[in-house]
Amino acid sequence: MQINFKEKAKIIENCKKLIGAFKEGKLGQTKMLEDAHPNFENNEARIAYFTLPMALNYQRDSYKLWESALKTYNDKETAEVFDVKSVSIMEKEKLRAFLMKYKLALQPNKHIETWQKIAQTVNTHLVHSKT
Repeated sequence: MQINFKEKAKIIENCKKLIGAFKEGKLGQTKMLEDAHPNFENNEARIAYFTLPMALNYQRDSYKLWESALKTYNDKETAEVFDVKSVSIMEKEKLRAFLMKYKLALQPNKHIETWQKIAQTVNTHLVHSKT
């Protein structure tokens, strides 16, 4: 398909308008919150941070999810939910309180069960990979 000069000029003009709107912030949120992650102490923390919240991302605002994940991670009390070894054996009430504090979990039973099951699976894999 050949594009004539007039069509090409119109495409370029539209692209410039789109780039301008992006630079002016007119296209809405342009920064992905998962890109604004904390500095991780180790690879296990990185795995947990990017794996566990995604399990709760069904039909919800991703920006709010990652905002909640960051708040939970940065809170010394609740950060333990990203330690898969600890979560694997954590009492459900404690895990529920930690995950609900910043609304990382929205469903007080299903999300807690999902989070713990995945943590247990990851923990088992990590233990086996070290032996």
